[in-house]
Amino acid sequence: MRSFPALALGAAMVLTGCVTTTGDVTRNAGLDLGPVIEVPTQNWGFAQLVVSVPDSLSVSEAHAIKPRADIVWREDAPGNRRAQVQALMQAALEPALAPMQGDIPVLIRLEVTRFHALTERARYTIGGEHEIEFIVTIANAETGQILSGPRAVDLTFRAYGGQQAVNAEAQGITQRVRITERLQQWVQAEFPQTMLGAIGS
Repeated sequence: MRSFPALALGAAMVLTGCVTTTGDVTRNAGLDLGPVIEVPTQNWGFAQLVVSVPDSLSVSEAHAIKPRADIVWREDAPGNRRAQVQALMQAALEPALAPMQGDIPVLIRLEVTRFHALTERARYTIGGEHEIEFIVTIANAETGQILSGPRAVDLTFRAYGGQQAVNAEAQGITQRVRITERLQQWVQAEFPQTMLGAIGS
């Protein structure tokens, strides 16, 4: 993987604008990003990933089938759910993006808009959906020029429920595992050169 730490940091500041921080979680303060130039992805090289989970997203710990909230996540111990979601997505996406070896270093920013996994009550009864939604913006890590986005991405998919969930967990297939796989599948579809890089490594 190419490394552009100083350049990527500068571009991150351009891309995120005014940023407020709560613990490990940052949010975009709404800077006008200017005109967008869509360019071919084949020559992009991964420099940095920034995942943000805005404080404005609601969180629920309710023991219900489908709480009315933006964030529902139960596979970590009780705590800062926004930070947990940020860490999960960062850990899932960075290894998938790493094979990008093009000449144009890119900063990829994801702002989560919804992360709704299943509560225990839903998981062991009727199941439901994993609702993974975010806004993606891609910038040149050297210049800060927006190359793609911002645009909304919806990766919602069917979640296991009842005995199917129990059987999956017995095999180590947790909600975290399935959501990680879904995010990595998106990378392979969005940036097909990463698949070639992984095969050639």
